[in-house]
Amino acid sequence: MIESIKLFNFRSHKELSIDFSPNTTAIIGSNAAGKTNILEALYYAFITKSFRSTQSSLIKRDMDFMKLNVSYHHEKLSNLEYRLKQSGGFVSRTITINNVKKRASDVIGIQPIVIFVPDDVRIITDGPQFRRNLINNIIIQTSREYLTAINRFQKILTQRNKLLYNLKHNRTNSKDQLFVYNLQLVDPISTIYSHRDELVDFLNKNLGKKYSSISGHSDKITIEQLNTLPKDKDHILDALEARLGDDMAAGFTSKGPHKDELAVSLNGFSTRDNLSRGENRSLSLAIKLCELDYIRLKTETPPLLLLDDVLSELDEQRQSHLIEQAANQQTILTSTSISDSINDYEIVKI
Repeated sequence: MIESIKLFNFRSHKELSIDFSPNTTAIIGSNAAGKTNILEALYYAFITKSFRSTQSSLIKRDMDFMKLNVSYHHEKLSNLEYRLKQSGGFVSRTITINNVKKRASDVIGIQPIVIFVPDDVRIITDGPQFRRNLINNIIIQTSREYLTAINRFQKILTQRNKLLYNLKHNRTNSKDQLFVYNLQLVDPISTIYSHRDELVDFLNKNLGKKYSSISGHSDKITIEQLNTLPKDKDHILDALEARLGDDMAAGFTSKGPHKDELAVSLNGFSTRDNLSRGENRSLSLAIKLCELDYIRLKTETPPLLLLDDVLSELDEQRQSHLIEQAANQQTILTSTSISDSINDYEIVKI
């Protein structure tokens, strides 16, 4: 549970301190008052990256450093602090918990977060990277094994891609190292696919019911994980080796968890191009509600729900489903005005 946040040189806020209700806090202010920046700071604090931009943009314009502190309960009251310093185009970061230095991987999962923003429909309408980011952000908060595997995969992938690029441009002839990288990728890829399958199975069992309760229609939602590599350990290495010629010609790794797609269909039709605006809203909301349920199922810490000016985007029926969920855990929302649809919340005006 989040007690408070203090910002110093964070985006538009020179200095800001807010205490939060254990139930629902409504941050009220005009457009461009910096409401979203507060939710971004909370998200950044526990996910260790922004949901909308690069790390350097978090530092207030014309300043060279930023600090944020979050007081939270996790077995005991603790203080999480970030310090960013920008110099020569490079941003350095220091993370501490109770004045003890920590890595980003030590922080992720301490306080699970689900955020709902107006453009969440991009999960449905835009490219596969949005759906990959969705499932990655869910699972890293619920599985330390997955977080370790995805970090290791990204590290090896970067090394492999650098070698492939150099091979393509005749900067090296060290092809033998590719086999080493391929061998090192087998375990993390297998782990990633295993955890993704578990989440997809959960979504297939629950998403349709969530969507139908919101839409009022009896619809069938199907989720399919379209992997570009085999799931079985014994075949991952063979597939990577078989792609070597293509990868060297391309100069990068063309298959793997970083290229996979999560295909979503409604009543047998792809949701990418066949849904109305209302159907997209309903489906993105249903996905977020499933995200809340999955995190509750997999962790002992209730997720923090962040709602960025979304109530004005939803009709009364969709609002009611979201507000019902808001009562189940600590919720922080932003709005330009006080909503009549929520009765029990504390107001913070900025």
